[in-house]
Amino acid sequence: FRKHIETMFNEVCERNMNAVVVHVRPFGDAMYESDYFPWSRYASGKQGKAPGFDPLEIMVEEAHARGLEFHAWLNPYRVTSNSTDVKTLSKDNPARVYRTDSSKKNDRYVLTYSGSLYYNPSVKQVQNLITNGIKEIVRNYDVDGIHFDDYFYPTADPEFDSLSYEKYKSETENPLSLADWRRANVNALI
Repeated sequence: FRKHIETMFNEVCERNMNAVVVHVRPFGDAMYESDYFPWSRYASGKQGKAPGFDPLEIMVEEAHARGLEFHAWLNPYRVTSNSTDVKTLSKDNPARVYRTDSSKKNDRYVLTYSGSLYYNPSVKQVQNLITNGIKEIVRNYDVDGIHFDDYFYPTADPEFDSLSYEKYKSETENPLSLADWRRANVNALI
């Protein structure tokens, strides 16, 4: 792994770039040891399985050794792509826990859309999970930036988070429109 990163980061320097933006949380998982998210399958081949080293630590170290900034790139909401089977996720994946534990109140923390699973952007506990994972990165690694990409908030589908929206409207005197409420959910996370 280190040799591969050295080769890539040397090429970045040869092209006169000054930063790398690296995917460290692609599917509600982590390319580092996390108290909140399971190991990424991209680290070891199987979600939840440790690779025996810390990929993020190595990447930050190798970037800084070359004078490159290291920016951690996260997908905040995406849990799966082309699957809604939570049993394919590691047993410690919060999305699987939410969907399979005995509590019904957290079942909507993870939503299905177009054959994939996403964390529900409107849920405060989900926002806390995501921000706690970010705090963990900046406390434990000398990253130079955090990037969000691919929010995957299915705004074209009025049904995606309709139950959460209807609950919000029933509890709010002057509710926002669906589009504005969704933007407010993203803004709350930021």
